[in-house]
Amino acid sequence: KSMVFDADPVTDGRAGSILASFAGLQYPVTACFHLLFKTMAILVYVFGSWLGFGFVNLFIVCILLLAFDFWTVKNVSGRLMVGLRWWSEVQEDGSTIWRYESNEDLQGSAMDSGVFWAGLFVPAVVWLLFGVGCFFRMSFDWLLLILTALSLSGANIIGYVNCKQDARSRISSGIQGAIAKTGMNAAMGRVFQSAASSAFGFQ
Repeated sequence: KSMVFDADPVTDGRAGSILASFAGLQYPVTACFHLLFKTMAILVYVFGSWLGFGFVNLFIVCILLLAFDFWTVKNVSGRLMVGLRWWSEVQEDGSTIWRYESNEDLQGSAMDSGVFWAGLFVPAVVWLLFGVGCFFRMSFDWLLLILTALSLSGANIIGYVNCKQDARSRISSGIQGAIAKTGMNAAMGRVFQSAASSAFGFQ
């Protein structure tokens, strides 16, 4: 089941107006926090030991940053920057159902979308490379941290990719129904469907 919700760019406040005018971001503060926690987690992982912090302290700080990032991406930045949101529900029989929301009146810019998807996939690739390095160095203590990072990043990636596909399929189904009712020919229908999908940012 998909629902529609509203996202108001005013929620980012006046603090980001100057940045938005230069970077083309409609939600600059949201974009900042979308990248902040994941970047800090990677920096702490890479440079923390050089600063003399112990393994336990680094592990805890990284886990906290990754948890903050997971919550921010899942509940805030995805909803505002690309008009998508996902969550999962555990049923009484133990099965899991994924739920998706999409904002069909999304007004976010192409820059917002690019920053969101890059911030979603790039850190996961970085953690994957870290994991390969730890595996060959047999640093299994750090590998536990990296697997946690990949699990949290992977959950958001799977959720948002499925959410985008769900929104695209609903738009396509609605357009196909309208085409069938109006008797529009197939070629014009495909052009109209492609244009509508592009307008909603789901191509």
